[in-house]
Amino acid sequence: MAFKLIKRQMSQSWKPRYYDIGVNFSDAMFQGYYNGSSTKKHPCDIEEIIKRAHLFNVEKMLITASTIKESKEHFKLCKNYSNQFYSTAGVHPCSVAEEFYENEFTLRKDVDSKLEELTEILKEGYKLNHIKAFGEIGLDYDRLHYSTKDQQTTMFQKQLDILTKIDFKIPLFLHMRAACDDFVKIIKPYVDSGVIPRGFGVVHSFTGTEDELQKLLDLGFYIGINGCSLKTEDNLTVASKIPVDKLMIETDSPWCEIRKSHASYQYITPYPNIFYPKIESSTIDQTSSLEKSTFKLDDHLLFPSIKKEHYQKHSDYVERNKSEDSELRFGILSSPMIKSRNEPVEVGKVAEVLCKLHGITEQKDIEIFIDTIYNNSVKLFNN
Repeated sequence: MAFKLIKRQMSQSWKPRYYDIGVNFSDAMFQGYYNGSSTKKHPCDIEEIIKRAHLFNVEKMLITASTIKESKEHFKLCKNYSNQFYSTAGVHPCSVAEEFYENEFTLRKDVDSKLEELTEILKEGYKLNHIKAFGEIGLDYDRLHYSTKDQQTTMFQKQLDILTKIDFKIPLFLHMRAACDDFVKIIKPYVDSGVIPRGFGVVHSFTGTEDELQKLLDLGFYIGINGCSLKTEDNLTVASKIPVDKLMIETDSPWCEIRKSHASYQYITPYPNIFYPKIESSTIDQTSSLEKSTFKLDDHLLFPSIKKEHYQKHSDYVERNKSEDSELRFGILSSPMIKSRNEPVEVGKVAEVLCKLHGITEQKDIEIFIDTIYNNSVKLFNN
């Protein structure tokens, strides 16, 4: 093999373990609201989403904050779903204009107090063990209609300065899109001075070039990959170059699913497989009801995949057809996935694509590959 993997004692009881490092549970889609509509399509289904994730061994999740408000509100999410996931605190580059600026060129008069508020949220969340990373912070030059370059670079540095005002070390959850040179220029002095320990962070949802990848690896950072990172053949080539000991996986749900139009889609195989092992059940197999059902399972997973408008219709179908012997964890009667809404259970698809891009085909090597990626995330976020 072209890379070195962590060796371990093989076990017949092995199962994949996943850490989805990027989940946006505060997004309105998980509450049933889509495209800015005030009409609710379905009840909040976060609990069912978590159950699906755990069923297929997504053991840990990190929910990401984009604003000061989200950074604070995630405490409630973490408390409501105790020990199900952790959170971040920070202001996304696309949110800095609205958060910190009066107009394009003028910072708000209360910018220092807002940064102090963010600092206190970070301290409190770290103490409560809710917050495991500082972010999502960084630069995004693909979406300058939200925040200008000057706004982003100014506030990236001001947020990084928070690290000099806290008495603990916390990993960084970083965003870098089409801005690598400025990103490196701003963050490198913090690494060189030791304010940021070398490698103490991940650049998530990476879509850059091989040259940009190397610049980030030179700073020691981990690289997070999701469906948005795997759209084109060029993306796949770059992803195949990421050292496995620097690789992490994520969904960035409800966004960044692997779509049929993506170059990576060809590498995904249906359940069951080593990435989604067969789940044994002593109850009635609901796949036999597929022929008479108006609903279909996801192309690769054993859950119904429905349009958001059909949620109630599916619920009514379940009520009419379930019995005491029905299998409700998976199969046509289980809680549905919503078409075009990504969720943590799909992180195994990212793992499968990356495994194949790295040319790993033997079962024992696949197992080591999956374990290594999981351990990378645990090492960074759960020390």
